[in-house]
Amino acid sequence: MILVMGGNGFIGYNLVKRFAQKEKVKVFDRTWTHGSECKNVELEMGNFQHTDFEKILEDVDTVFHFISSSTPFDGTDNLQADIEENLLPTVRLLDAMRKKKVKKIFFVSSGGTIYGECTGPARETDKISPECVYAAQKAWIETSVHLYEKYDDIQGYILRIGNPYGLEINKKKRQGIIPIFTEKIIKGESIEIWGNGENRRDYIYIDEVIDAIEAVYSYRGEYRIFNVGTGSSCSTREIIEQIESVVGKQAQIVYGERRKCDLQESQLDVSLIYKECGWKCKLTVRQGIEMYIKKLKAQ
Repeated sequence: MILVMGGNGFIGYNLVKRFAQKEKVKVFDRTWTHGSECKNVELEMGNFQHTDFEKILEDVDTVFHFISSSTPFDGTDNLQADIEENLLPTVRLLDAMRKKKVKKIFFVSSGGTIYGECTGPARETDKISPECVYAAQKAWIETSVHLYEKYDDIQGYILRIGNPYGLEINKKKRQGIIPIFTEKIIKGESIEIWGNGENRRDYIYIDEVIDAIEAVYSYRGEYRIFNVGTGSSCSTREIIEQIESVVGKQAQIVYGERRKCDLQESQLDVSLIYKECGWKCKLTVRQGIEMYIKKLKAQ
């Protein structure tokens, strides 16, 4: 059985929906907002900071870890809280896995922040350079996973995902700037951009993300860290122009001061996951935006 930590979230639920079609899935999260939509799902509700992990690991052989309480922000004001809410519970989870002899974990890291400023497509072997607390806690957790693999024989797979976007299953939330900007453009509301709009990211549609995770799940090779993205980057301005073109309306943009945590350039080299796992992104950003808007209109 697989355990999905954060199975009610954006990536987590899309994974649950896919995997529950073929095997038993245990979900851990604070809440569950999907009723009985998925069969083969066993629910465990709780707080990540205060959970008996050994109990919820019963009958589990693989863990997917999607829980994160933080987002990129400037400064160090929430550093202690971030450690207490994300790093320490993850270490307790890994320790419980060691005790219960659960031998595999997949951790979703941040391809969009962990490398710092990029001068070209970042490879998995490149030095990481977190520029905000959010990226730093991802790096700390990656290191913890590595240590438990080295000393306790827990296979730890790191998925450094770019900037995922798509329609949230509960139809109330939007994930990423593409859904947020799309909704505001359609409604005629203003869009706030920090900086000049020329910062670049690797945006990837959620279905492609789940395909990539599934490919790594089936992998039996020696590599442990994989970038997941399209392999190309788009600026914020380019994303807005694509949305404008698809919906046929012009955006109202308000520019604000650039935040220190916002990288100017982030791009992923995805050749390793293709070479080792046979996965390659099929959709361009334009195609992903068109697919998202089509699903949005069908609600």
